[in-house]
Amino acid sequence: MNWSETLKSIFTLTLLCSTIRVSISILLAGMGEMITERSGVLNIGVEGTMLMGALAAALGSYFSGSPWIGLLAAGIVGMLVGLLFSFIAITLRSNQSITGLAIYLLCVGLSGYLLQIIFEHGGNSPMVTTLPSLHMKFLENVPVLDPVFNDQSIIMIPVLLIPVFLHIVFYRTPWGSWLRAAGENPKALAVVGKNPIKIRYIATLCGSFLAGIGGAYLSISQTSLFSENMVAGRGFIALSAVIFGSVRPAGVFLACMFFGFMDALQKTLQTVIPDSMIPRELFMALPYLLTLLVLAGFIKKSGGPADIGNPYLKESR
Repeated sequence: MNWSETLKSIFTLTLLCSTIRVSISILLAGMGEMITERSGVLNIGVEGTMLMGALAAALGSYFSGSPWIGLLAAGIVGMLVGLLFSFIAITLRSNQSITGLAIYLLCVGLSGYLLQIIFEHGGNSPMVTTLPSLHMKFLENVPVLDPVFNDQSIIMIPVLLIPVFLHIVFYRTPWGSWLRAAGENPKALAVVGKNPIKIRYIATLCGSFLAGIGGAYLSISQTSLFSENMVAGRGFIALSAVIFGSVRPAGVFLACMFFGFMDALQKTLQTVIPDSMIPRELFMALPYLLTLLVLAGFIKKSGGPADIGNPYLKESR
């Protein structure tokens, strides 16, 4: 095998397009989890929220005939899952990690059960109407930009702009200051008259909304149906991206793109390098191995909020 030709066939413009396409769901979940963690709440159930969002989007699109209704349904269901998590973890002060795990397991079981009940069979939903693609005439025949941004999902560009928006919110608005204070020192925030519990609720609901939209992208944009466990670990990868990116918009964005690149790369490697040389299962494991490495090596250096994972006690003011 000519390795120079192999490398040329791997690192192509198609790989770049695939990287961006694959990264969108991870980026949505990662940005949502970053908002949640900035407020001092750790929600490891983001994978389950994405799964319920994917199911809600498919059901909404299937029964209404409109993918926009499906997208809205995904966001609402994501917020409902986030509300349940918030009540248990913030109001009842349960351990946040255990609560997140319980929410994940609940969503996995519930999504499969609802699929079986509604369509009277498991596995996959029927085909549904998907979100339209966006074509910008001014990008036609522009090298690189045309294939990367044209004829892609209509929500792709808005999603890529979310990190910029969140950077402005975090560091240029009063609400961003309150959000960061809720994660760093909620007692000090309470002293100036702001309710840390309310801010943590809002942050968790916003994060869950984005996670639900991330799931919707999988079922009504990247594909055209819902299948059981279709999120396939992307929620946990998003959690790793938040840690890797130090819970900051720019860092999390780059981490999500990196994990998306590795996912796109493993799919390309499977088609280019024959199984007789390297088993494809090794390539398929690449994103998950990276997730484990990130969790093992960066979790103590994540630069996250000082009070993350700790319940706020009003009486301790």
